[in-house]
Amino acid sequence: MIVLLKSLIDANELNVLLEQDNVIVLDCRFYLTDHSKGLSEYQKGHIPKAIFVDVHHQLASPETEMTGRHPLPEPVVFSKQLQDWGVNSESQVVVYDDMGGAIAARAWWMLIQQGIDVRVLNGGFPAWLKEDFSVSLVDELAKPVDYQFDVTFPWEINEQAVVENFETDQFQLVDARASDRFNGENEFIDPVAGHIPGAINRPFSDNLDSDGYFKPAEQLHVEWQDWLSSKSSDYVYYCGSGATACHNVLALNYAGIEANLVYVGSWSQWAKRMLRATSLS
Repeated sequence: MIVLLKSLIDANELNVLLEQDNVIVLDCRFYLTDHSKGLSEYQKGHIPKAIFVDVHHQLASPETEMTGRHPLPEPVVFSKQLQDWGVNSESQVVVYDDMGGAIAARAWWMLIQQGIDVRVLNGGFPAWLKEDFSVSLVDELAKPVDYQFDVTFPWEINEQAVVENFETDQFQLVDARASDRFNGENEFIDPVAGHIPGAINRPFSDNLDSDGYFKPAEQLHVEWQDWLSSKSSDYVYYCGSGATACHNVLALNYAGIEANLVYVGSWSQWAKRMLRATSLS
């Protein structure tokens, strides 16, 4: 039986939802080349009730020589983080950014695996501003709770599984990066350009229209069906560091197609593997 995940909420729905006490809003704005910019943008204005999320530290653990740029936090650490944000089993969580959900999707993917009711704001903060809803300049203080989630990440695919897949052919890799990075024509952050052998490319930006909203679900369904074949029963999504891959998972569920698996290490981890192999040859 196909079980689709909860996906999007629009600005008008969120504006009504904010009146409820069990609503938690997480501002996930993050900029790859300036890690301090997210907080400064939050302080310039954010959705009322929104708690700022430090994506680099609160949705990831420190990078090492063997990981990608944004490895998942340890379960016990993320369980404590959920407590600190005030999330419990009755919470309704909304996450947003200003990049069409590219970053917020990572939070969505991590939270929904814990059975949390979580949605991504369609169109993000620009959509909120477009509706001329109120904006807060006050840093929101979270209200920690005692409730503890038994955090697990069953949808994480690790590097070893990707290596083994070359022999077993259990899944098809789908790369969410822009086509120029996938094709090795432009690489501005990772040490090696290109993509994992055998992967196909569906840039996450193709899920969005020109205004930064998700395309209609029916349109996405048709577009994705053109990409997905019957060759493999499973698909695993990756990107540069395990964030925008989640956007493809989000888009697929919104379109009515079951998806959940992400290779979190993504290209940033695979590039390090290639460098190690080169140094040994």
